[in-house]
Amino acid sequence: MTAVVVLAVVALLLVILALLPVGCQVEYGASGLLVWARVGPLRIPVFPWKEKKKSPEKAKKKPAKGTPREKKPAAAPAPQPSLGDRVGGALEYVQALLPVVIEAAGRFYHKLRVDHLELELTVGTADPADAALAYGKANVVLASLWEPLTSAFHVKDGTARIQVDFNGGGTKVYGTATLSIRVGQGVYLGVVYGLKALKTFLRVREEQASAKQERKAA
Repeated sequence: MTAVVVLAVVALLLVILALLPVGCQVEYGASGLLVWARVGPLRIPVFPWKEKKKSPEKAKKKPAKGTPREKKPAAAPAPQPSLGDRVGGALEYVQALLPVVIEAAGRFYHKLRVDHLELELTVGTADPADAALAYGKANVVLASLWEPLTSAFHVKDGTARIQVDFNGGGTKVYGTATLSIRVGQGVYLGVVYGLKALKTFLRVREEQASAKQERKAA
């Protein structure tokens, strides 16, 4: 009975973990660009990076007393493959792996969700006539940004607005987006396309080794 309970708890935890959303939040405003990594309800700052405090310089070690040992002659470097061989081999890997990468990117793209998208343009001018003109231009700019974003991604909650600040200050832009994907979806796609990439890599390596042996035998 105890084993059944343990298995049920483990299965429940795995289901909860698979449904846990992970992703990132990006925000741009007066304070600049801010980026957080998201794991469930937690937000972990990613950018800007916190500057580490400089530690005091370590005292330089004095050289040990005594007669210096004779340096051994450096071994001759192993012969390196030619540039043509290196470039050609790399291109074969790229050509073989590129379809897998493109397919994986498309699958991840469709599973990625925008939980929250917010865009705001603030037009700053003290002249009502200038404000009306700037408001019309801001509408065109905001539409040019909003339409491609909402067409490309599945946006769960999105808002776009334009404000007028009669105290001046110029045009200000604010935007924030929260993107997420389920852990289970990410793991599944990672395993599937990771195995595809590994099989492709091993196949190309085997083909290159066979071709190399044939050149030696010729």
